[in-house]
Amino acid sequence: MAQKATGKLTHTVALRVVQTIAPRVDYPLNIMDERGIIIASSDPKRLGNPHPDALRALSENRTIVTAQADPVSGQLPGVNVPLYADGIVQGVVGVTGAPQEVASLAQLISLTVQLLLTQHEEHVRSTVRATQISDMLSGLVSGSASDEALAEQLEQLGLSAPWSLSLLLDEDGPEQYEAALTINNARWVLSSGPIEDPASARAILGPPRTQPSDLLVDAENLRTLGAVPALVPAAGLRELWNEDMALSAARAPEAYCRSLARRTAQISAEHAFTLLALAASSTQSEAIARLTVHRNTLIQRMDRIKQVTGSDPRVPGELMALLNSIYARVRLGEMHIFQYSKQLKYGLRPIGLVEESP
Repeated sequence: MAQKATGKLTHTVALRVVQTIAPRVDYPLNIMDERGIIIASSDPKRLGNPHPDALRALSENRTIVTAQADPVSGQLPGVNVPLYADGIVQGVVGVTGAPQEVASLAQLISLTVQLLLTQHEEHVRSTVRATQISDMLSGLVSGSASDEALAEQLEQLGLSAPWSLSLLLDEDGPEQYEAALTINNARWVLSSGPIEDPASARAILGPPRTQPSDLLVDAENLRTLGAVPALVPAAGLRELWNEDMALSAARAPEAYCRSLARRTAQISAEHAFTLLALAASSTQSEAIARLTVHRNTLIQRMDRIKQVTGSDPRVPGELMALLNSIYARVRLGEMHIFQYSKQLKYGLRPIGLVEESP
């Protein structure tokens, strides 16, 4: 006897088949569940009754052909074909009529129902998976996730380490990430391994992680930065952006940020980009390459910054103080240097795309 399963061949699916096919054929049609009970029929009076030939088809795991009517049981000639999904018997399709006339029709209807069952099962699996992904990301976004629960969810979804958690803003392209959740125009993405750098969006791309607890820390940081969109960098500016400074600015009280911001209140966006490039570079030559300016231009800008702020960007400690002030101004909305338009205006580009100045 074939293995049986319940729950796939539903009354809804069976009724849909009968309502679609019965008006187009000249033979009575029945669909029975895995118990041999008629759950859909072109003759509503038969609903809920056991079908003897369906019970045989289920028991013997084969198509049952009845050539002669049985006046004792009232069984009519016809063909009853088992229904399968994932190799498991789900029910039976029966067509009443001379076997030589209805055999091929019964087989065709059986294949149709099996296709519908497969599509339904795939839809159910897809819906369940989408719900699991949404629940997992909702926990990360809200801060309600725990280390143990997250580890279990990652395992259930088949997402293997290393993982990365990223936050994308202003992305208007088609959905391309399976594990993604969009909240207030911010798209949270969790992936196995790094995601492709989205050139059209401002984003914070998380590093690879092997421990769920690290993802929880990343989620907390992304929540903090996502609350201050001005601190989220555009493509091409991410290599100049410093997450620790951005987090410090996002978490600092507004009054403290105003105090920090006063140091660089008089410098331009051009000078702010110069400071970012200096901090991201190991040498002045590398900073020149990032900024695509002449060496003398960089020197003039550094001198101007020192003159206006009283802090010398050539001195590491003073450069850090200047950067903290810049991030505070971004946090307060006084500067918008991490927007893509600024990148174009000031000609900044990834270091790998330009040759270092001599």
